[in-house]
Amino acid sequence: MTDPTTGTAKLGSGNYLKDRGYADPAEMRVKFLLSNEIALAIEDKALSQKAAAELTCLKQPDISRIANGNVGDYSVWRLMRTLSLLGKDIVIDIHQSSQQQGDINTKIAPAKLAARR
Repeated sequence: MTDPTTGTAKLGSGNYLKDRGYADPAEMRVKFLLSNEIALAIEDKALSQKAAAELTCLKQPDISRIANGNVGDYSVWRLMRTLSLLGKDIVIDIHQSSQQQGDINTKIAPAKLAARR
């Protein structure tokens, strides 16, 4: 990463989205995961963007933006709803944290990862 004021290289924090200036990196990580899953669902179903828009009650330009990862203006709920309308189940699993403050993580079911290979 390069410091824009000095032009010298600087070490990143280890959180790419934070280093890129996203106000809420955890939320963006979830949005990017959902948008990627939406794009994959559209591809798996061999849908055109127009057909995907009709199926999800969105406009075609929205499908295009989401599929390309331009999700800053979309809520996590809207993205989850879109993915569910494309036939995907979304499970939210809450556990007691071993630390004082919990963490927000995303993961894809192992069986789904194996099917993609």
